Amino acid sequence: MPRTKKAAGTAVDRRNGRRTEVAASSLVKFSLPKHDPPWRLETRKAWTALWADPVASALTPVDRPVLLRWADSIDRAARSLEQADADPIATGSMGQEVESPYYGIADKALRTAERCEAQLGVGALNRARLGIAILSERASLADLNERIMSSGGSDDDDDPR
Repeated sequence: MPRTKKAAGTAVDRRNGRRTEVAASSLVKFSLPKHDPPWRLETRKAWTALWADPVASALTPVDRPVLLRWADSIDRAARSLEQADADPIATGSMGQEVESPYYGIADKALRTAERCEAQLGVGALNRARLGIAILSERASLADLNERIMSSGGSDDDDDPR
């Protein structure tokens, strides 16, 4: 059975194969809210890059808390890593040397950021897992065949058949 092209704004329910209409209500770009201490430069750059990426067009208003959690997590991880790297060895409860507890805080923040990225479709693998295709200047095989067939140039004389 040939595949048919899905109309924009539709989805197929995996359980029963029925097509479902999906309302296209994208999230309007918003700025990072005030933060104390102020957001790090790296966080602000990541935020700007996210909104410049085509995947941002798939975000909806319900994604706002996940976006804010992502920004907070990458900011927290960067701050914690900076503190840990400044003093990587701490003194444990028994007087022994242990790694800075800030490394653990950074690790937890990075894991949270990665979970948010998986939900938001940030990164090529996460987009693929969510089934988000960025179709910028890519033509399907059917489109290419149609162009070739409709060109109807004088190339028919070169056909050896």
